[in-house]
Order: sequence, then C-alpha cells, then structure tokens
Amino acid sequence: MALIIEDIDLEREYSPSMWSTRFPSAQEVLQHHVNFVTTESEAAINNIPHKLEIEYGSTPGQKLDIFGTDLPDDSPILVYIHGGYWQELSREISRYPAQPLHKSRIKTIVIGYDLCPVATLPEIVNQILNAAKFVFEYAEKMGSRGVYFAGHSAGAHLVTKLLANADFLEQTPGSHRLQGAFLISGIYDLRELINTSVNNAVQLPREWAVPLSPLFDCFSHLQARKVRVYILAGQNDSPKFKKQSRELYELLYNTCLMQNMYLELKDNMDHFDIVECFANDDNYLKNLLVHDIRKHL
Repeated sequence: MALIIEDIDLEREYSPSMWSTRFPSAQEVLQHHVNFVTTESEAAINNIPHKLEIEYGSTPGQKLDIFGTDLPDDSPILVYIHGGYWQELSREISRYPAQPLHKSRIKTIVIGYDLCPVATLPEIVNQILNAAKFVFEYAEKMGSRGVYFAGHSAGAHLVTKLLANADFLEQTPGSHRLQGAFLISGIYDLRELINTSVNNAVQLPREWAVPLSPLFDCFSHLQARKVRVYILAGQNDSPKFKKQSRELYELLYNTCLMQNMYLELKDNMDHFDIVECFANDDNYLKNLLVHDIRKHL
C-alpha cells in the first residue's frame, strides 16, 4: 500500500497544472495556457519581422524561427526552448516572448524539436545541440554582442544539458558569445519520472535517468566562461519542482562563481503564468535580460 500511495503522490507532484490556484481545475489551467500562448504567438508573427521554419536538422521537428530580423546584426539574442514534458506543445505556439524583447531591440530565436515518443529523449538532447550550433554560428556571422538561452520546464532541462556539455561548448565556433541562461520551473532529476504517467510517452529506461539528469552533471567549465545562470520557479509550483530548482542552484553554487548564479521563487506565480507573463511589455525575463545586457555587454 505504501508504494501505491507514493506513486499517487509522485503523479501529483509532477503534474504542474494541479498546483495552480488560478482556475478551478487542472484542465482549465492547461487550456488557458494553450489558448494564451497560441494567441500571443500569432500576435508576434503579425507584428514583428521574422523568418520562420529554418531547418537546423533533417527531421520534421528540427526547425527554428528568428524574430527581429529588422534589428541590427549585432543585436543580443535570446533563444527560447518550450516545455511540455518533451511530448507536448510546439515551436509554433512558443513565439510569445518575442514582442516585448523586440521592443528592447533583442532578437528572439524559438527552437522546435521532435517530440516523444517519435524521438527518444537522448535524441532530443542531441537536437538541441544541433540547434545551438546553428544559433552560435548565426551569432558569429552576425557579430551578435551576446547569446542567452531560456527554457521552460522540460525546456529548462534541455538548456541545462546544453550548459553541461563542456566538449560541445569548447568545440563549437561562436559559443564564446554565450552570456547567460534562464532556467524556468525546470526538471533536473528524472529518476522519479520513471514512475509517473509522463514516462508513457517518454519511455525512458531506468538506466538512462541519471545520465540524462542535469543534477548529476558537472558545470565547473562555466566558471571560466563567466556564464550567468538564473534559476527561477513559481511559488505555486509543486514542492518537487521547487526542490529541484534549489538543488540545481546548490550544485552550481558548489562548482561556479557565486556571483554568477541566481535563484528566485516568483511570488504568486505558478508553473504556467511564470512564462505566460513573457508576452507582457513589462515582464521579469525581459527586465533580467536587459539588466544583464546593460551590465555585461
């Protein structure tokens, strides 16, 4: 009986929509999120010069969008990677941060990737490396003053795996332009997900959980690069999500310069409005990014 109770608790802990207080039901939370980001992503296409569906790999999901093609070549770039437990959401409805950033003369690149179960999680991690290679080469060609990555939920996991790959960063031209990362309500330890319904589509073998978990990676190489990492979660995220953000912060604290690492639990925000707010002209991601740009670039 204890094991059954534990499984039920894990299912709830890793169901972010069940922790929001904004709507009566979890389904309404999810529906609102999809409707909101879809509408705001369409607005970005209608209002910002862009180039869509640029292929960075050979499979259907490996495409990216660039917003702000009218901005100066050397403009800073924010790269955004969506969540959805590696099995839901899409690049097409993840363009919503672009409008506020464009007003601050920052380009936005939105990354798409193949979803589980069509792709395995190791394949998705590798696709993000392919996308990052494209971004760094583009930034080098344009002479961008700085590249930043942001990821939400599963997207934060993918950004963190990118940051952990010392060999990739060392060998990829243009990677010296990497300035910082924003890890938003991320999942950094995959071991417990094996026992939840998330794994129905992800199909992650137990022996892959640790190698694919950023909490078991080394980040000491980021110290020399002076990369700033902002770890963010919502006050109304689940206890497990908040705990994992704290654990990642502690790991980085022990391996990198303290002044380059930040942890914040956003008051009165849940797993979804913590990124929905990116569509607002005055949002914390844009403010953090602009502050970082003014301080360091």
